[in-house]
Amino acid sequence: MRSEATEASYALPPRQTKGLNLLVSGLMPTQGDRVPVGFLIGGGFEMPAGSDVDLNLGLSFQRLTVDDGPLTMVSVVDVTAARRAPHSVFFGAGVGPMFALGTVRPAARLFGGLELFHQGPVPVQAALELIMKFCDGEAAPRCPAGEKQTWLAGRLGFRL
Repeated sequence: MRSEATEASYALPPRQTKGLNLLVSGLMPTQGDRVPVGFLIGGGFEMPAGSDVDLNLGLSFQRLTVDDGPLTMVSVVDVTAARRAPHSVFFGAGVGPMFALGTVRPAARLFGGLELFHQGPVPVQAALELIMKFCDGEAAPRCPAGEKQTWLAGRLGFRL
């Protein structure tokens, strides 16, 4: 009986979701033998979506400097699902316009990674991002010759 009382007195209440939050990250895309850098700034609202999942809805702005020139993507909708735990695995997607090579095209990004201290005040994220641009085409949505269509980037940042 004493053992049960001791364990019960040390149990912490479950942590609430973060609510309104800001994501600040550095991006490192793969680009041949050099590693250019970029950044991602996003915001969202985190809410519970079931007993073990947190859902974050928001938007983001990212800019990369790649060999072809600057690449800017504005995700007007970002959705992220994360396991509710002290250290969480997360995945998500975003869609919006991409500004690159003097053109504006629709684009999407898929991402996934690990968030340390998910239920703490300043979670740290490490993720991989696949950024895709959609071009007009007659037979297939392929970009004109010489215009890159996909980028892979690593992301490291924190959420406030």
